[in-house]
Amino acid sequence: MPYTVTDITELIRHHLALSEVNDDRADLNLYQLARNIDQMFSRPSEPHDGAVCEGCGASVSSELIGPDGAGETADGGFNCSSCRFGEED
Repeated sequence: MPYTVTDITELIRHHLALSEVNDDRADLNLYQLARNIDQMFSRPSEPHDGAVCEGCGASVSSELIGPDGAGETADGGFNCSSCRFGEED
């Protein structure tokens, strides 16, 4: 019996998100899955990359990150503007 899209979505939610120890790990699993699925399309899709804020966990499209690297942290991570402006320099 073939799986439906809803069945597969529930499997993904359970195995890649709910079974992880924290939201960061779940987000990384889902991000990797999305990239792998994107490669399956028969037509080219728009390139899209993103970052996850280390402070609040918000996902931000790389199109919204300035060319000067605004929001990047010293350790190579990323903080959104809300979290970045709340930090002490």
